[in-house]
Formats: sequence, structure tokens, C-alpha cells
Amino acid sequence: MASQANKPGAKPPYTFRAFWAILLLAVNIFVGALYSGYVKI
Repeated sequence: MASQANKPGAKPPYTFRAFWAILLLAVNIFVGALYSGYVKI
């Protein structure tokens, strides 16, 4: 994990983790809304 931050030109790993955390949270809320019938497709 720490070795990735030492590579030159590499993006900080925490931004990548934050992106995935937000993405998964959004998907989780969307699926929950579909399951509860709040959103109709």
C-alpha cells in the first residue's frame, strides 16, 4: 500500500479509495431506492 505512494507520477492512493467509496455508496443508495420502490424504471 505505502509503496504505491513512493512511485514518481503516481496518484495518491487515498483519492482512488475515496472515489470508490463514494461510487459504491451511490450505487448502494440507488439499489436501495429501486428495491424499496422509490425509483421506477
